[in-house]
Amino acid sequence: MSEKSESLIVYYSRTGTARQAAETLAASTGWGLAEIRDEKPRAGLYGDFRCVLDMLLHRTPAYRYEGPLPGDCGHVVVVAPVWLGRLAAPMRKFLLDHAPFSGCVSAVCVMASRGGFRAEDDIAFLTGKTPSPALVLKQRDVQSGAAAEQLAAFAAALRRGQTTPEAIVRPAWISPREA
Repeated sequence: MSEKSESLIVYYSRTGTARQAAETLAASTGWGLAEIRDEKPRAGLYGDFRCVLDMLLHRTPAYRYEGPLPGDCGHVVVVAPVWLGRLAAPMRKFLLDHAPFSGCVSAVCVMASRGGFRAEDDIAFLTGKTPSPALVLKQRDVQSGAAAEQLAAFAAALRRGQTTPEAIVRPAWISPREA
């Protein structure tokens, strides 16, 4: 692999929603996918409880990753869920372990209802790079397919090397005072 030539989509997904967004981006861009997995499963009520504790106590859980090193890639797209208004703990730990990033960083944060922009701030802090372009999606929109247009515009921006996707109108629910 030539230095800084590969582009990579790194994702963590507990429920499969962030995976769905990452796979859509990979299909649109042709970029490789690399998954971060929990070392211990987070299924069920006990898994939910562990997620909450990881966030409240700022724990850094163990994870498994078998992809290329982000530092060897020219562009890394981080796709991750938002837990309790912040970046999911396994992705946070992964970024801590691989920081600082020397190439470009982009981000897609999938949230239930809020916290996506704080998660982008977390990614910027942990990687030492402001994610550009960056996209925040609602979980239900990804699952229903309503986010397809936003993901397509984001993928087009990635392919062109733009820092902001074109034709994405920020929904009023994100900034109700701006609408």
